[in-house]
Amino acid sequence: MKKFFTLCAAIAFAATASAQMFTFETTYDKGAVPETIECNGMTLTCTDTDKSKHAVDANTCYFGTAEEYVKFVTRFKTGGKSSSKNALKLTVPADGTLKVYARTGSNSDNTRNIILSQSGVELANKTLDEAEAIKVMIEETEKSVYPAITAEVKAGDIDITYPVNSVNIWGFELIAGSDGVSTILVPAADDSKTYNLSGVSVSESVKGLVIKNGKKFVNK
Repeated sequence: MKKFFTLCAAIAFAATASAQMFTFETTYDKGAVPETIECNGMTLTCTDTDKSKHAVDANTCYFGTAEEYVKFVTRFKTGGKSSSKNALKLTVPADGTLKVYARTGSNSDNTRNIILSQSGVELANKTLDEAEAIKVMIEETEKSVYPAITAEVKAGDIDITYPVNSVNIWGFELIAGSDGVSTILVPAADDSKTYNLSGVSVSESVKGLVIKNGKKFVNK
């Protein structure tokens, strides 16, 4: 069904304009990842005591649904299971819905999980299974699109643990003050243009989270 840019669509844009995307802008060799990485108001604190686990490399992956997906081009590799020496903490500036874009560190292992907790309360505990990916035709090529992990969070620190073994994280998205409206609508008149989350036409070279051809993706 065609999506027309009406007043309702404008309301949907307003609801999603508060979305903040955290991506890894710089690659790092194993052990060279800084203790803190900041992006769009969020901070990831990386504990790698022995400087031998964490790394960030180039790796393209799609997350979302068949109708709305995000393309990432870099990933964070934990390099082992979480412990006092290997841990992650994400600090978010507001209450809302947090989406974590992650996959298992081994394509053949469906036992690894990722846990999100805040102030000692478990918010999400998701086993990462490659079989959950769906096939979507993207730019005339069939691609795997993986589901996001979601949790309702409060402003502050969120502990990220992976007790079984390593996981890979492509990014985070915080939808501040989420009220359940998350559908992205674009003007039907010219879907070939690039738009920001407020529905304003922008240059194709603009960086960050944008919409083109009815799809949401990270432009680097």
